[in-house]
Amino acid sequence: MRYGSRFAAACLACAAMLWATQSLAAEVIIGSVLAVRGEVFRGDDAKQSPLAAKAPVYLGDTIVSGTGKAKIGLNDGTVISVGENTRIRLSMYQSTSNNLTTRLNIWAGIVRLLVARVASGGHFEIESETAIAAVRGTDWLMDAAADMTGVAIINGAVTVSSTSKPGTVVLDTPGHGTDVARGAAPTTPHAWGAQRFAKALERASFE
Repeated sequence: MRYGSRFAAACLACAAMLWATQSLAAEVIIGSVLAVRGEVFRGDDAKQSPLAAKAPVYLGDTIVSGTGKAKIGLNDGTVISVGENTRIRLSMYQSTSNNLTTRLNIWAGIVRLLVARVASGGHFEIESETAIAAVRGTDWLMDAAADMTGVAIINGAVTVSSTSKPGTVVLDTPGHGTDVARGAAPTTPHAWGAQRFAKALERASFE
């Protein structure tokens, strides 16, 4: 009985710590909404609220766009342009507790990222269902779906790997990209072609 009481107390303590951690994360402001056009929301399927310009952005926020677009600025100067029909989560933001790592998770849709210079020893990553892209400072596009992710470079360099297969490619030529299918390694970097690149840029860019 005494062991059971101690076990129950330990479980309650763990639950309290988890709740406190989640509450603390929800209160950490990591940026702000620079602009919004059309239907864009903060939250999940169960509870959503409209995203408004100049509103703060919090660690752990999920941004969901319908027929709208949004531009979000992080505290380090990074700008995230969220295209239509996109779902993205601001999972981690650089701090001493996570080795200066910023991580986004995108489940669907398209984003354009203009990443400020990452701190020495830090990391900036965005992960989809099939790919992980990591940079130190660049401008690039990520177009994600359940079974395929396309990544293209606008300026700078980005490293792309698969979530399930060995192999990494580096994109460093403007207009070039790679595609990562579920269960496959990234394709060899190649020119996306003017039409595909322009269409992706239009979908992702706020202007």
